[in-house]
Amino acid sequence: MIRRAAPYILFIGLTCIVVDGLWIVEHYDTYVTYPAEAFIYLILGLSLTLAAHLIILFGQRQVTPNGINSKAEGGKNHRVFLQKVWADGEKLANRAFLILLVFFILLAIYDFGLAIRLLNPVIFIGMTGYWFLEIVQEETEDQVTADLEPKSRRVQDLLKRIDYRTHPFSIPLILFTLIVFTFLLSKQFGFTLGLETSGNPYYVMSLPSGIFITGGFVFACGFIYIFQHGDFLGIRQAKQSDYKVMRLHFFEIIICGSTFFIWLLILVVALFTSY
Repeated sequence: MIRRAAPYILFIGLTCIVVDGLWIVEHYDTYVTYPAEAFIYLILGLSLTLAAHLIILFGQRQVTPNGINSKAEGGKNHRVFLQKVWADGEKLANRAFLILLVFFILLAIYDFGLAIRLLNPVIFIGMTGYWFLEIVQEETEDQVTADLEPKSRRVQDLLKRIDYRTHPFSIPLILFTLIVFTFLLSKQFGFTLGLETSGNPYYVMSLPSGIFITGGFVFACGFIYIFQHGDFLGIRQAKQSDYKVMRLHFFEIIICGSTFFIWLLILVVALFTSY
C-alpha cells in the first residue's frame, strides 16, 4: 500500500517545493524577511521527496518488457485516453494558443503589468502539461531500442549519475532549490538581488522567468521517475527509454545553463555591492 502511494508522495513533495519556491520568487520585494512557512514548506517538500525515493528504493518491482504493466492489475489505463489527446495535440495547441493570445492582448490593454505577471505562470503550467503528455506517450520501436550510450567512459558515468529513472534529484530540482534558498537567505543576511523584472534586462531572460521555466523541468524529470517506478493517476507504470531522458538533458543544457549563469552573475553583483 505504501509502495503504491510513493509516486503520489513524490508528486506532493515536488509540488510543495515548486509552488513554495515560485511564491518566494514572486513575493521577493514584498517582505523584509520571509515568514517561517516559506522555509517549512520547502523543507517539507524535500523531506517528502526523499521519503518517496526511499520507499521506492526499498520496494523495487520489475517492469514488463513492453514497457507497460500487465493488465492483470485491473482497472483502466488512462494512457490510452491521453494518447488520443496527444494525437489531436496540434489542433488543441493551436486553439489554446489563439485563446491565450487574445486573452493576453485584451488584458494588456486593460492592465499591462498584470499581463506581464501572468505570463510566467502560464508558461510554467503549459510546460508542465506538455511534458506530462509527452512522457506518458508510448514510444516507437526505434525510440525504445535506440542506443544513445556515448563511447566515452566518463560521459557514461556522468549520465548514470543524472539518470532520472534511478532517482528524483534532478539537475533542475537541485538548481531550483539552490536559487530559492538564495532568495530566502538574501533577506536573512540583508543583501538584495537585482532581478531585472522591469525595464530592459541585461540578460536573455530575467531570473524569475528562468526559475519558472526550471520549475516546469522539475516536474518533467519527476514524471520520468514516477512512471518508471509506479502507477500514477490511473496511468500504468512504464519503462522510460533513453530517448526521453536524453531529450530532457538537451533542454536542460539550454534552460538550466542559462538560468544558472544569470543567477550566478546576479549573486556575485549582489554580494559585491551590498557591503
